[in-house]
Amino acid sequence: MRVSTLLVAELDEGLRKYEDHIRRIAGLVSGDPSLPALPVTFHRAGLRREAYEIQLDETGVRVSAGDSLGALHAVRTVLDVWDWGGNGSLPEGEVADWPTFAVRGVFVESFAGTDRMSIEDWRQFLDRMSQLKINTVGVSIYGCWDIRHDGSPSEYLFTPLPGYPQLESPQHVTTWSAETEREVDLDYLPAMFAGRFFGEVVRYAESLGVQIIPHLGGPGHSTLVPRALPTLSALDDEGAPTGYGYCVSRPEARAELARLVRCLVAEHLRPNGLSRLHVAGDEYYPIRNVDPADRRRVVSPYCRCVGCRSLSPGDMLIEYLLCVGEVLAGEGVAMVHWHDTLVREGVLDRYLDAVEERDLPVPVIAWWKYNDPAPRPNADRAETWCCPTTGLFPHLFQQDFSGNIEAVLRRGHDAGAQGALAYSLPDPADHANYACFADLSWNLEHSGGAGGFQQRWARYIANDEHDVALQAIRSAGSVTASYPLMMYIVHHLLPYFSTAAAGSTQYPDDLLRSFAIIQPPMADVLRQVAATLQEAVSIMPEGRVVRFWPEPVTQWKAESGRLAATADLFLAVIEAARRPTLTSQEVERLSADGRELLKTAATTKPAYLAPLVVREHWGFVREIETSLDRLRTGPGLQGEEQWHAWIV
Repeated sequence: MRVSTLLVAELDEGLRKYEDHIRRIAGLVSGDPSLPALPVTFHRAGLRREAYEIQLDETGVRVSAGDSLGALHAVRTVLDVWDWGGNGSLPEGEVADWPTFAVRGVFVESFAGTDRMSIEDWRQFLDRMSQLKINTVGVSIYGCWDIRHDGSPSEYLFTPLPGYPQLESPQHVTTWSAETEREVDLDYLPAMFAGRFFGEVVRYAESLGVQIIPHLGGPGHSTLVPRALPTLSALDDEGAPTGYGYCVSRPEARAELARLVRCLVAEHLRPNGLSRLHVAGDEYYPIRNVDPADRRRVVSPYCRCVGCRSLSPGDMLIEYLLCVGEVLAGEGVAMVHWHDTLVREGVLDRYLDAVEERDLPVPVIAWWKYNDPAPRPNADRAETWCCPTTGLFPHLFQQDFSGNIEAVLRRGHDAGAQGALAYSLPDPADHANYACFADLSWNLEHSGGAGGFQQRWARYIANDEHDVALQAIRSAGSVTASYPLMMYIVHHLLPYFSTAAAGSTQYPDDLLRSFAIIQPPMADVLRQVAATLQEAVSIMPEGRVVRFWPEPVTQWKAESGRLAATADLFLAVIEAARRPTLTSQEVERLSADGRELLKTAATTKPAYLAPLVVREHWGFVREIETSLDRLRTGPGLQGEEQWHAWIV
């Protein structure tokens, strides 16, 4: 049926909560104004939460829904059908739809790139997620990692806290400018902190039917708070604050931690009507590369004061979570935890016993893993969420996580998990991963898994030539969907991981030597990566425009091409280092190719990500000439490769 627009009738009382957004979404159906408008009516029905039914014919669109969110999802589906057709028409038919998981969310990490997202970037991200029927977004407001670029800790606080000015976390990035073609330094505060717009994000999300759950890193992933507030820091054997981890026994330390949590509640949770806080509890163990004075020193988060030294790591984690949980319970706030340390230390049941004994709200346990094998959640005692990823490192190379998404969701569903929450750092290049997660978390039983999704995705992005598009996707996926290949080899072409080695390696010299060895033929790994992606790009047909997102085929080609070009440049430097003679013109050509790669990265990534992506490539490009000098005057590379007769 060809129509001009939709006319939304008055909604029943129980369906009106998102009426403004329902009318906004319906208004996006806009065809030939000379054609008739189609009325849309809504009826309250005894359906499960978020479920809806649609009857669509030439007399109108009739929506039945059990709640206001179901009514909103129905209109989103009508818009999707309109966009899918692409010819200004709606088909006649009926839809009955409901979600597999009650909670379908993405967790947005506080990390490189998200610290630069403006309020407009957040609104755009929420528009994208909500149209995919995502109903929960976790926002990391505090998290810390080890020392990377520029020799400074990776520390992020996104929400200012009155009385704690020492927790401000300025950022410094050395990158490269495509405009001036020179290295530049960027100094800034995280945009959400500087603009104080966390509450605005919460309110906008609520208008879309999305709940926000703030995330508080700790007691692992915490260098900023214990360093700036030594009263609550873990102590070493001599009684000195370590600046990493928390004391959980000294009264003054527990009081300071409680005061900090109450401040967070008063400033950011209570005013925004938030009733959950993600109190992380993950990756709680000793690590190196967090002490700027000695990056090789292993620093423990476990307190060694008189009251703590007899406690096991699991005991200390329990005490930390209970201390925070008792404060939050008094404020009417429940908790979410990552599962890994509670399970690794064997204390999950003991912790839940303590929660019951103290009559605290039972926390949600979120079981996460981003590679094989997927975890098997235990959903017997607490609300359980299963957590794959839609993307780990937007500042490195794009990965296909559809296999991880399917595996983790199936394990969670089999165990009785009520929710699905995907780890993410917002990047339009991860559109397919987000769509896969949304698709499978809504309709896992009939999705056909990752394979079924890829078939639908190929039709979605290149309807006329979807078979060829599917071939290109699967070919590229032989590289980008391989976690070992991407994480342990390909990502290391860029300096991100080498910046954590604390001077034990020299980048890129040592890496170039590794890839130049005769056996195993590591250079051939890169040749295969580049050739596979170049072939996939060459056969991918033209794509379609997609509402709310950049054109997905263009994004996919840009990401695949960036990785292939990086591998080619790396191989060219290896070849140059092996030559008996090398002219300055040849070196300049390599550097020029590197600058073109930098420009491509700068222009194909969103503004909040571009400086971080370019920084990684600049870290290699700026070293090409000096690395060649070192390699050619020092031990050098191994000789020409030797081919095995049957490996071609």
